[in-house]
Parts: sequence; structure tokens; C-alpha cells
Amino acid sequence: MKKYALILAAGKGTRMRTELPKCAFPILGKPMIEYIVENIEKTDIDEIVAIVGHKKEVIMDILKDRAQYAVQEQQLGTGHAALSAASLLEGKEGTTFILPGDMPLMEYPLMDKLMRAHEEMGNDLTVVTMVVDYPKGYGRIVRDEYGTVKGIVEENDCTESEKQIKEVNSSVYIVDNKALFETLKQIKKNDRKGEYYLTDIVTLMHQNYKVNTFVVRNPMVTMGINDLYAISIAEKYLRDSINKGHMLSGVSMVNPETITIGHNVVIEEGVWIYPNTSITGNSVIKKGAIIGPNTEIKDSIIDEEAEIRHSLVIDSKVGKKTTVGPFAHLRGHANVGDHNRIGNFVEVKNSTTGDDTKAAHLAYIGDAEVGERVNFGCGSITVNYDGVKKHKTIIGNDVFIGCNVNMVAPIAISDNVFIAAGSTVTKDIPKGSLAIARNQQINKEDYYKYLIKPKPSEK
Repeated sequence: MKKYALILAAGKGTRMRTELPKCAFPILGKPMIEYIVENIEKTDIDEIVAIVGHKKEVIMDILKDRAQYAVQEQQLGTGHAALSAASLLEGKEGTTFILPGDMPLMEYPLMDKLMRAHEEMGNDLTVVTMVVDYPKGYGRIVRDEYGTVKGIVEENDCTESEKQIKEVNSSVYIVDNKALFETLKQIKKNDRKGEYYLTDIVTLMHQNYKVNTFVVRNPMVTMGINDLYAISIAEKYLRDSINKGHMLSGVSMVNPETITIGHNVVIEEGVWIYPNTSITGNSVIKKGAIIGPNTEIKDSIIDEEAEIRHSLVIDSKVGKKTTVGPFAHLRGHANVGDHNRIGNFVEVKNSTTGDDTKAAHLAYIGDAEVGERVNFGCGSITVNYDGVKKHKTIIGNDVFIGCNVNMVAPIAISDNVFIAAGSTVTKDIPKGSLAIARNQQINKEDYYKYLIKPKPSEK
């Protein structure tokens, strides 16, 4: 039989105090619903259906064609949300895995385990529960005298004795798909809140179907995110888990509690990461690289034995044994070659540099193709923007660029060229030339005596 995942992601999440729909809010740089879908995709679940509503286009833009979509036009509770998927799932043979879209910490091995347990116990409905010392706010699992679960009672509807129950609902269910939609139609609107509770399927099914529970040992993995404080708790849990995995795989971290590594980041053994470093997105850090301190890397590749210190690298590539920083900024598809030096306060944007090229300090390389063994003197820049369009600078091999040189694009500088310090070059420079583009120096003698020295009346 087929297996389906039903993700409830239609809510506004008003307690988040954000314009984003709750399930789109990022954790370690990635929307929380994407964690859920990535894990589901690693299981043997056949189809994913996301229930969307508030700002549905945001969720749909994140997931694209990785899920089918059912729209909950009115926010009438979780039972109503699940019933919104009837047009896609009703009447189909199989098992449906229901979970909220704000539960990013549940990973695929547990999902597989829950599905197996449901099948092995022969359940029609498995309610995933957890035992907590302080159950306030959770729906309580209510059992009969034989220990059989007979219902879930929400916090505000609990009696005083029911409030003492420590086994609580996680909002995750595994249920026979046909029975689910037959039962959803029987749910009645809650008088107090005017909503249809998905939890009511337990009360409705326990008489005629086999209903059981599965207790999750670690309540953190079924943690729902309701506010920004909960985001911080989830981030800490994920950060610690991710960092531990990398360290056990041979990555050295100094003060790992200050280091943030994204869920999709690949780091090879032998890498050193120093404090206050963030590596997120689809980044790859290769063997022997040194990253940090105080460095941010996103969607970038750092090659073997490169060093990135006190710098920002976004959507870029850094070659082998290249040093970047301190206080450098690589962005917009910068592709820096091997054995480069990108030093203090240097920015590289949408440019490529060949091997053994150096820009040691205070340079800007934008929209340029730079060859090998090029030296950028202090203060040299490619002048790429004319106020309307960006233009390209092409620099050959073995070029020496003096301090404070402006290369006004579009311009091509051939191999073996020298550009004198202080020049503003606007024309192509042929191979082997020395380019000097500056005014002749004029020395005015006795300038201090006649113009700078204070007059007697000013003393």
C-alpha cells in the first residue's frame, strides 16, 4: 500500500510576530518546513501533501513541485485543515503520516521507526506521544481503565485530574487513509473555539478501530515552534547536533557553542573552525581548510588548505591554499584561484582570478577576469559601473598594478603589463607595456613660507 505525508502548514503563526507564515520562518538559514520535507523525502513515503492557507504562495515557492497542495481557505482548526486534503487523498488505500509544518527537529530515522511500529502493531491509528514533567499547554492522552487510549483532551478542556496527566499529544499521527477521511467528516465544531479539532479522531476511532500510541523518548524531536523564543531553542538543539556530527567526523571546532553550521553543509575531515563562525546554505569546506574566527560563509566552496579569517564569503569559490582576510568580502560568484592572497578590506564581486594572484589590501575587483600572478597594489580598483550599466575588466597574466590605480571598464590589460601608481587608465594596454596615466608633478617652492605659514595677525 502507498504511504502519504500530510503536512499542516496553513496557519498564520501570530505569536511569531512576523510577516512570514510560521512554517516558512528560517532556522539556521533554512525554512523550517524544508527540514520536514527533506526528511520525508529520505523515507519510503510516496506522496507529500502540504495544507497551505495564509500566504500560501510563500510556502509553495519554497517547496515548489516537491509536494502537492491543498488550500485551507478559512482557518477553522486542524481537523478542518486535514479535511482540506480530501480532494487529493480521500478514498485511497494506504497509510497517512500527519505532522505539523512547524516541527523541524524530527528526522527521517524516527519517521521510519514510527511507520514500522504502526504496521507491526497492526494499528489503524497511532498517536505519537511524549511524557513531559510540565505538560501545561499540551493535549493530554486520556486512557480507560484497561490502559487503552480513548481520547485527547486539550488543555483548556481538561478537568483538574486530567491536567495531572504527563503523557501528552505531539500532534503527529499515523492513520489508515480511508478511515481518516471517513472520520474527519464526523468531527463536530468545538463550541468554545469554533474549530474542528484533529484530536477528535481518537475519540471517534477508538470504538471501532485499533488505536494505540507510540511514546517518543526525547520530547525535543517533536517540539513545535510557536514563537521566536522556541526558534532559539530549536536552533540551539540543531546547532549542537550538527556540530557534534562534524566533530565526530574529524572536524576540529574551537568553542563550538559559538559556531553555526547549516543542515546541508559538507565539511571534510581535517578542517579547523574557530569561534563566531557561521557556515550555511549549500557550502562545502574541503580538507585542511581553516575557517574563522568571526567569519560568515554561505553557499560557497572553500578548497583544500584555504584560510578564511574575519571575512564574508557568499556564493563564491576559494581555491587551494588561498588566504582570505582579515575583513575581506567575496560575493556574487567570485571565483578565486589557488595560492591567492585576498587581504585586508578587499572586495571581490562577480570576478575570477588565476593562480598566485594577490590583492593584499584595500582593493576592489568587480566584474573582472584576472589572470595568473597579478599583483593589485593598495587602493587599486576596477571601475565597473558607469551609473547605468556594469562593465568588464580583463587582465592578463603577470600584470603589476601599482597603488591607487583606477581601471575604468570596459578595458583589456594584456600580459606582462606594468601600471604606474596613481594612474587612471581608460584605454586598453598592449602586452609588455608600462602605462602611466597621471598629471606631471609640479613642485612650488617656498609654498610653506608664503601660503601656509600663519600671518602675524592670526597668531
